[in-house]
Amino acid sequence: MTALTDLTLIVVSGKGGVGRTTVTAALARAAASAGKRVLIAASSPADRVGGLFGRPPVGANVTSLAPGIDAVNITPEGAIHEYGLLTLRSELVTRALFENRAARAFLNAVPGLDAYALLGKAWWHTTEQQNGRRRYDLVLLDGPASGHAPLMLRIPDAIVAAMPKGPLARDATAIRALLRDRARAAFLIVTLAEELPAREAVELATVAGGELGLPLGPLVVNALPPPDADAPELAPLLDRVATGPDRSWSPELVATLRLAAGARAHRRTADHIVADLRDRLSLPVVPLPRVLATDLGPAEVGQLAERLAAAATV
Repeated sequence: MTALTDLTLIVVSGKGGVGRTTVTAALARAAASAGKRVLIAASSPADRVGGLFGRPPVGANVTSLAPGIDAVNITPEGAIHEYGLLTLRSELVTRALFENRAARAFLNAVPGLDAYALLGKAWWHTTEQQNGRRRYDLVLLDGPASGHAPLMLRIPDAIVAAMPKGPLARDATAIRALLRDRARAAFLIVTLAEELPAREAVELATVAGGELGLPLGPLVVNALPPPDADAPELAPLLDRVATGPDRSWSPELVATLRLAAGARAHRRTADHIVADLRDRLSLPVVPLPRVLATDLGPAEVGQLAERLAAAATV
């Protein structure tokens, strides 16, 4: 078993709203605590990574968020321009090419190119050198939602098939090799213990682990409701509420017990969904608790990091 924090690249995906960015930040904290140099490669117009570390929003330039943790917010346009600069080695030639109207129209018409630019930029950072060594031990790509992730991950194969020679094919081959190397990379799916996100997680795992042949990390089930309401000692009271409360109980007590009964039902449903996910995917499951905070920050990310560090292996 290899700890996630010992890998080179982790692509994080899942349905929108399941907490991918929060899990990515917690993974970064766990890796940095283990002595790794980490880069979070985000791809969101409204950056949340900075706030999770108590810092301003992250922009297109690499920014330090915490000891051992840097971040960059990648835009497709910026990534394509940077790739052109690395390949053509001339700002003048790069601008002449990518600011050309016909060239831009062609690039905009290529399906999945925007997503591939994000993947390519994250991959490049895994190769980036500083003082004669890799600048980052681990790059975390806070990737697109589950509906768009498979398209992004298919592009390297499509490039190699369409143009087997040249710099694009060379880099696409390297990206493909990294993504499929269990010792260096993992595709990490985040979900909630709810019907729709769980269904999308199963579909995404089937495509990524089957058709695309990617090594899957553990399934992270985020924001699990607390188990307290399902404590055995509460069962007689909560069952009594369902059949009819005692007349001697105050309205406040009845209302509180009904809330607790609802929380118990929610937890039982979540447990059933998690058990079904274990059976259908045969993946290790890392449960993360629901964090009771209006705005998540460094303290909450630290709590989740401890859970991930203790359980997350591939």
